[in-house]
Amino acid sequence: MKRKLIKELVFKKRVDFLAIQESKLEVVTESVRQSLWGGDCDWAFLPVVGNSGSIISIWRKSDSNLLFSFVGEGFVGVCLEWGRNKDRCFVVNIYSKCDLAAKHRLWANLVLIKNTFGDGKWCMVGDFNAATHMDERRGVNSVVSSSMTTEINFFNSFVFDVDLFDVPPLGRKFTWYHASGTSMSCIERAFISEGWSRCWGNATLWVLPRNILDHCPLVLKYGNMD
Repeated sequence: MKRKLIKELVFKKRVDFLAIQESKLEVVTESVRQSLWGGDCDWAFLPVVGNSGSIISIWRKSDSNLLFSFVGEGFVGVCLEWGRNKDRCFVVNIYSKCDLAAKHRLWANLVLIKNTFGDGKWCMVGDFNAATHMDERRGVNSVVSSSMTTEINFFNSFVFDVDLFDVPPLGRKFTWYHASGTSMSCIERAFISEGWSRCWGNATLWVLPRNILDHCPLVLKYGNMD
């Protein structure tokens, strides 16, 4: 059921790049790829570790050329020659664990990777499992504590160090909802570089309605292009 809904979303929104987090898959087979996308695609993958994680990136192959991929704890990145002008673009699909130590490692690695590969056309998207301020959390998880304040401060330091623009969400303020409706937060987001904006145009990030998941799908759009 989940795969069918994802494939319908890919078709309806004319998706060119699909970023999935926490798929719980140990391997991506041809049948899995077909069930999520169909034909004309390439993909990169990080398998599940224990009972959580697994990241899948799938993109339209006819519009791009994969130069290389890079993976690590909590992320799958690809460097593509993409679009009509075959611009060199980096897309990093992210899933952060809940514990603060793992988040620190992830954020430090992402800053290091961006600095290593250099400035250019960057997009980091996914589940960062962190907020930039308290207004992005509501309910039982919004009780102010020293650990939460520390996490927010560290995450804002990461946003500053990675030097990317946090695209504000449209349509809905929160991206994750507890099944009981008692708590919600904005923990999924998309960061883009100035070079990315110059290449693709002004970006808007739309938070779509939930279906059978507790996370809302996000769609990053550029003008009339998805």
